[in-house]
Amino acid sequence: MRIRRLKTKFIIIVVAVSVAVGIATLTAFYTSTSGIIAEFARRFAVKEALLEKNRIISVIDREVVLAQKMADDAALKEWALAEHDPVKKGRAFTELESYRTLFRDRSCFIALASSGNYYINTRGADRQGQPLMTLDPAKPDDKWFYDGLRMIDSYALNLDYNTTLRETRVWLNAVMKDKNGKKIGLCGGGITLTDFLDEIVHTKEKGLAAILIDRSGVIQAHQDRSIVERNATERDSTKKTTIFSLMADPSQQELLRSALASLAAGKSEVEAFPARLAGRNHLVAVSFMPGVGWFNVVLVDTASVMSVREFLPIIAIMLISLLLVIVTIAILMNRMVLTPLTRLTDASRAVADGRYDVTLEVVKEDEIGELTGTFNAMTRTILDYTNNLEVMVRERTEELAAANRMLEASQQRITESIRYARMIQSSILPDSRLLEDCLGRHFILFRPKEMVGGDFYYLRTFPDHFLTAVIDCTGHGVPGAFMTMTVNAVLNHVVDMICSDDPARILAELHRVLRKTLNLRQVDVGLDIALCLVDRQGGRLVFAGAGLSLYIVSRGEIREVKGDHRRVGYRSSRSDFAYTNHELLVSAGDSCYLCSDGLLDQAGGRKGFGFGSDRFRTMLGAYGQADMQAQAAIFERLLNDYRGEYPQRDDMTLIGFQY
Repeated sequence: MRIRRLKTKFIIIVVAVSVAVGIATLTAFYTSTSGIIAEFARRFAVKEALLEKNRIISVIDREVVLAQKMADDAALKEWALAEHDPVKKGRAFTELESYRTLFRDRSCFIALASSGNYYINTRGADRQGQPLMTLDPAKPDDKWFYDGLRMIDSYALNLDYNTTLRETRVWLNAVMKDKNGKKIGLCGGGITLTDFLDEIVHTKEKGLAAILIDRSGVIQAHQDRSIVERNATERDSTKKTTIFSLMADPSQQELLRSALASLAAGKSEVEAFPARLAGRNHLVAVSFMPGVGWFNVVLVDTASVMSVREFLPIIAIMLISLLLVIVTIAILMNRMVLTPLTRLTDASRAVADGRYDVTLEVVKEDEIGELTGTFNAMTRTILDYTNNLEVMVRERTEELAAANRMLEASQQRITESIRYARMIQSSILPDSRLLEDCLGRHFILFRPKEMVGGDFYYLRTFPDHFLTAVIDCTGHGVPGAFMTMTVNAVLNHVVDMICSDDPARILAELHRVLRKTLNLRQVDVGLDIALCLVDRQGGRLVFAGAGLSLYIVSRGEIREVKGDHRRVGYRSSRSDFAYTNHELLVSAGDSCYLCSDGLLDQAGGRKGFGFGSDRFRTMLGAYGQADMQAQAAIFERLLNDYRGEYPQRDDMTLIGFQY
């Protein structure tokens, strides 16, 4: 649907521009707020990572101190070295009861390296100093004890499921050593998984989650209790669930590994970066707890912390402001431009209906006022013209008729002159009888661009040979025709008076005489020529050229003999230039072709490129063995097909003859 009213178009344009500006503004606003939100979320994640780290350490540190104190207790060490001494055993269990009441879940344990006996002291349990079990290095469930003796130097946290107690705990294992530093057992306490997760992992903060992992990435604490329990019961470390298994992107896995290495080396306190875990996007902040050897991973859901919705009031204000601007511009434009234009439009319709006495009041001295004044002047002029129209029309009609008669007479004289020039130019061309006698089987394609042109072909006979040439003079039309007349006269003078049996010398003399004869200073004119001396009795063909080539088709093979690059007659060419003779061995039946560059430069084809020498050579190779008259018809058809709708660019001349 076409919109005709300017007011409607203007409103649409203003609204479209305003919407585009609004979209660009909102896009920029969204981009900037997204950056602000991302930076805020990063800082929030770093802060939460440090807070979570301190909270975890505060929970674990007290248990760690108790476990280390327990491992350094003299009574427990003495009993560990003499397990079956009843006196030492009594003192040791008194100390164990004291430590039990201090641990968080009111329980503690001790395992002795000498016997493998495992003692646990829990609230309400009365084992009368008997071990709960005896640990066996061959059992996978007891591997934690022997690995701890081998790998732990001071203390460590261990998430483990005790099959005897049938419960999962986070155990604090402290190493007991004798006075020589030999490891004699492990002792410490534990925190039940439920208490540990409630205290460490579960948080009431919306959009916030915490995960504890060890140095290899194995999850030790997670909001999903099943993951923690599975890792506690799984004895094969390669089958435990790691935080890397929750990340699908290998690049993000590598980023997390780099962060863990950097934190463990003490290069930074917190590492924060965006990542996708368990199918959701988070901002990840990681901190390291050196004493524990675990990493605290805080996951922040950015959208839950802060989103673009927080900026909706600002966006609403921007949109309302934009709407007010649109309305204000529309009102002002209507009053200042559209209403005056409407009055002008109504007045123009009145003039179109034949009322030429319409006059509008000029209210303002602006562009609209100038337009109104111009309109008033126009109506006055139209009214005056209308009153004097018949006289003016009659006078103008007579003037136009006289001018047309003069133009037709001039055109007729010019056309007659050109026809006469064509007759004169045709008179310099060799007649068909002479061509037949000299060339034998031959054809000639001669196509001037206009009625007369700058191309012509030449033939002169002598007792023992004849000369034939294709000549392309500067220009086409009448100027080119004048050049052909001059060149023909000069060439006849050269072959009659100077030389007729040396094509190279003929070109040199033609060049010299033309430069002297033309003597033009304002323009530089000349010609391209392909000249052949043919001695049929002597079996000799001598070619010399300037800008044009000779093509020979012999037994299916195509040869191109190129002329010299120096053109004839131009002031820019040296006057003493020596042209080159090419004496060629030709056999009976060989076909020779001379053509002007107008044929090779003719535009055509799909892209309007020139016909070109390659396409010309291909044409000769395909049809050069055919009868000459058949070749003429084929070549003309191929040239017309290639040219298509493109106009003829220049004069075209092609001569073909059999030797």
